[in-house]
Amino acid sequence: MYQQPYHQYAIQHQQIWNILFTKRVEALSHVVAVNFWQGVKALDLKAYFIPEFQELNFWMLKNTDWQVVAVEQTPRPAQVLAKWSKRKFPAQTQLRLHPDADLRLQGNSDLFLDIFSQLPWLLQPEVRDFMYRLGKLAQESKDLATVETLWQISQHVLGNGLLRDHKGQMTLFGARLISNAPEGEAALRHETKWQPLVLEELLAVPFEEGKLPKAYFVLENLSDLTLLAERLETEGHPAKEEPAPLQMVAV
Repeated sequence: MYQQPYHQYAIQHQQIWNILFTKRVEALSHVVAVNFWQGVKALDLKAYFIPEFQELNFWMLKNTDWQVVAVEQTPRPAQVLAKWSKRKFPAQTQLRLHPDADLRLQGNSDLFLDIFSQLPWLLQPEVRDFMYRLGKLAQESKDLATVETLWQISQHVLGNGLLRDHKGQMTLFGARLISNAPEGEAALRHETKWQPLVLEELLAVPFEEGKLPKAYFVLENLSDLTLLAERLETEGHPAKEEPAPLQMVAV
């Protein structure tokens, strides 16, 4: 089994982690809900060293029944969902190098996105249960289209979603928004793209890897994830909405 090659992290890697952690914490302090920061504290994530997966797992297994598993490259959606169905969280061991001045991620994922931007949310029961149930639905279906649709739903929510906090303020929820400064700023700025978390809309809006979202779906509460998972289970495996045919308009 592939393990985190911690001994291969050079001073440069530790410095980049420090820069990313310090600058994102400063920028995000008032635009990410308190639940996230509780997770950062519980996992003892710090600016001055890259976390060791083995140490994270001591806490994760004891408190959540989940564990972090190291991956060398970005796994395919079906592979990620399969891991979730076993309560395993795949996290990349590679860290972005030479980040831009705005800290933009080169590529679709890295260690900082997985461990800093998403893992703290797994301490919330609603989040990890949602991931597990999506994974189970994917495993129950052998249909590639269904797996792709479940992945689309997960990325609209867990990658690019927003969350209204207990004060009614709109905050960042999705890992991509938390990890990447420009994406996070755009999500909070473009209010016209905010959409309620409705299954039909999640299915109708395509997810395009590496591109800015066409819509940001809003959780009014983390319990919305439970309701969404229950609906997916009750109504069967989802199918994407087919775009409506173009209508000719007389002029």
